[in-house]
Amino acid sequence: MGKLATDLFELSTHILKDALQKARRKEPVDGEYLNFLHNGKPSVLDYSIEYCFDGNTYLVVNFNAEPQKIPLFHRELTFGTRTYLVCGCGNKTNALFLKLGYFACRTCQGLRYRSSAINPRSDHGMMLYMQEKRIQVITEREKLSRIMYRSRYTKPFLRWLKLANRVGFFKETVAAQNTMEMIKEYQSQKNLSRAVN
Repeated sequence: MGKLATDLFELSTHILKDALQKARRKEPVDGEYLNFLHNGKPSVLDYSIEYCFDGNTYLVVNFNAEPQKIPLFHRELTFGTRTYLVCGCGNKTNALFLKLGYFACRTCQGLRYRSSAINPRSDHGMMLYMQEKRIQVITEREKLSRIMYRSRYTKPFLRWLKLANRVGFFKETVAAQNTMEMIKEYQSQKNLSRAVN
């Protein structure tokens, strides 16, 4: 049985969001670091952005060894620019995994997700598959720091609600809908009382 992607540290574009935005604007990024757990021990990853004369941009990471230069690929989209990490194999990805001291994509590292080993077509497999998905949804909820902003649900929380509904967490979805209805009712009564006064 190979290693699971969830067991390793994942260097993702989400974690590096601020640095990648600076890279797109060609602003300096130097001496930054990330704290994470590696093999159950607290570890630190130093990183910086390097700009070359030929126009290429690299994420330079340093973790207990020689610095690793990871090329960055900027893709223009209709709503802006998205930056990808480029693995040594040329794969453009949102995440690279740390295994044996270097970062590479899931394919190069020979990693898989637990749910990929489950056959969801059998009754037992479907139960295990849904249980795995529910655990992922619970984990995602723990990562959400803010669920409301200005009396409205945030976009990440609304995405989470869709996932929760898909895996059968109907109580959470109904509770969120009831809460929003109560907020709207309170706001309408507040506006009505202002109009009367």
